[in-house]
Amino acid sequence: MRAKRLIALVLAAAVAVLLAAPLAFAQAPQSSGTDAGTGSSVPRALDYLKARQQSDGGFAEPGGNSTDDLTAWTICGVCASGEDITKWKKSGKSPLDFLASGVGDLSKLTEIEKACLAVCSAGGNPRSFGGRNLVEEIKAHMAGDGHIGDMTNEHCWGVIALAAAGEKLPDGSRTWLAARQNIDGGFGYGSGAASEPDDTGAALQALMAAGDSNTSNAVTRALSYLHFCQAADGGFTYQARESNVGSTAWAVQGISAAGQDAASSAWASSSGKTPFDYLASMQQSDGHFRYMTSVDTNLAWMTAETIPALYKKAYPYNVSASSSQSGDTTSKESDSTTSQGDNTTQSQAESNKSTTGDSSSSNRSTAPGSTATPNGSTSNPNSGSSSKNSTGPSGGLASREQWSGGSQTSSAGSSLTVFLIVCAVYLGILGLAYISLSLLLKPRG
Repeated sequence: MRAKRLIALVLAAAVAVLLAAPLAFAQAPQSSGTDAGTGSSVPRALDYLKARQQSDGGFAEPGGNSTDDLTAWTICGVCASGEDITKWKKSGKSPLDFLASGVGDLSKLTEIEKACLAVCSAGGNPRSFGGRNLVEEIKAHMAGDGHIGDMTNEHCWGVIALAAAGEKLPDGSRTWLAARQNIDGGFGYGSGAASEPDDTGAALQALMAAGDSNTSNAVTRALSYLHFCQAADGGFTYQARESNVGSTAWAVQGISAAGQDAASSAWASSSGKTPFDYLASMQQSDGHFRYMTSVDTNLAWMTAETIPALYKKAYPYNVSASSSQSGDTTSKESDSTTSQGDNTTQSQAESNKSTTGDSSSSNRSTAPGSTATPNGSTSNPNSGSSSKNSTGPSGGLASREQWSGGSQTSSAGSSLTVFLIVCAVYLGILGLAYISLSLLLKPRG
């Protein structure tokens, strides 16, 4: 009897330790680690983006025309460095001038959210921009329970954009998002969609912007999912066999939003590489960041996405001064401030606007390197898959479309196998504990 009791106690203790391990792993104290951006040159990245500015004030990929999507995301990226984007002018026009000139054509909710965030990041007034009140238009899509739009990514970026504009969010905004978390701890772009690091990083930032704690169950589980997704090179991927810069940048910003340091040893991979080691390895001699080892595409987009991650910043870092602002912001020359801290949230530029309408509108709407499709989304000639939602180089507000150049796997890759093995071990130990306790408590005949 005493032996049975001892076995039961040992198994019960083992179960408790194993169940607590993932939480302890996700919340492990962060060492000082290396400095953010070690091995990467932000000045060279900024110089590359500045060279991509066009005479209309917007930004374009090499050989392309300025687009609203790339311009908005570049505004967000440049402002993360503390630079005043309103002083980046070409032929007398700033990026905000270009964005304001096309804001009247925006119709998708994610487009409006992206524009609102870009304006706030530059210190502008989203309540009066290009003749539109972007804040009220986002709020018009908010339901009584606090959720925004229909898709998870629409909600995430709505929360982030409204937080950037200084709006107080209802508690339901946080609880609605937490309820969309998948069983593996990650988030997808919509309810029921498979988890991936891009939207998990975005969700982490939205949760924090909505007032969640970095020790909450939702945040802790999301961080555990990102640990499982991390590759040996330190990076993260979505539906590809190798890491990519976009997914890695979004994961880093989610980690930063939760108050952890992605450059520390706690985020070192099995080979000792951190996400910053991977990002540094992707920067090219001209300053731009390569999309992935095997593919170099959307050079400006990837570079703009990476800058906030190198600063360990998450959006929103420039919060609007509130509704007391007045006037249009297209020629605003106010200084762009730096981050209010690492515990904030990040925006990702959603890709492409609808390609319907006149040729000039279509020219502004199509993502760099992409071609328009009849339904208003885009496809890339290098892509091995079609877009599921919005379009662009990487997740979050960008598309599910990836330029992997080869066959694709699930977002977690081989880490999913590890996760399933761990789950199987848990269940096995629980079963043994149950049998042992049953024997222990069984009446003796």
